[in-house]
Amino acid sequence: MKILFAGTGAADYDWSRYGEPGIMGSTATLIDDSILIDCGPSAAAALKRFGVDYSGITHIVVTHNHSDHFNLDSLKTIAQGNKIDLFGPAAVCDKARPYCASVHELDYGSRFRAGNYEFLTLPSNHTVTDIFEKTFLYLITGRDRTLLYALDTAWFPTLAYRLLGKTYLNGVIWDATMSEPGNWRIFEHTDPVMFAMMRRTLTENGNLDENTRIWFDHRARTLWPAEPAEQEKITQRENVLLAHDGETVIL
Repeated sequence: MKILFAGTGAADYDWSRYGEPGIMGSTATLIDDSILIDCGPSAAAALKRFGVDYSGITHIVVTHNHSDHFNLDSLKTIAQGNKIDLFGPAAVCDKARPYCASVHELDYGSRFRAGNYEFLTLPSNHTVTDIFEKTFLYLITGRDRTLLYALDTAWFPTLAYRLLGKTYLNGVIWDATMSEPGNWRIFEHTDPVMFAMMRRTLTENGNLDENTRIWFDHRARTLWPAEPAEQEKITQRENVLLAHDGETVIL
């Protein structure tokens, strides 16, 4: 599984300045050059910046209907002339329908195939403007690897834990909006204390072990140190990896 971190920033960046030093892109992740997870304001520019050919993208999978994760202009740019199949919550599908070959509204526990991968939709602990609208995490399995995509979430809901079951995870892309505890955003985002507790429980449950690769992603500009060296100290302390814009990894 090839993973490109096209953007790793949370919603407090000014993306009109995207491309300037220190301006991270809106969180978006590309799998095997063809499956884009989330499509925020800087997604199209980021893919171009990192040498991705839009014509190779066949699927877009959206976690939720926040503007930093779904931007219609970015979708139009990426999908222009392409036959895109889009998966996501109902509100996203309603907006995207005119610009895609097909759209697929998801629910908790939905299963679908994109390229070489099977996706299972899990609930996230996150809300949008319509507090009853569903928001998602994704369990992605294929090529003898399983990845949990867990961004924009606080504690995993019980249903997510139940759907995950005993699945062993080769990798987790984990929400790390905050670098320290004590911020009010704990009600829908993750800090290192919460992460450590969930990690311990998932390890005891058999989902994680010392070979599982974990990336901290979705870092808030105002809730992380500005200096890269200080950011790396935090991930070293937590024994995880730090996702960087433009970085490609093989899981």
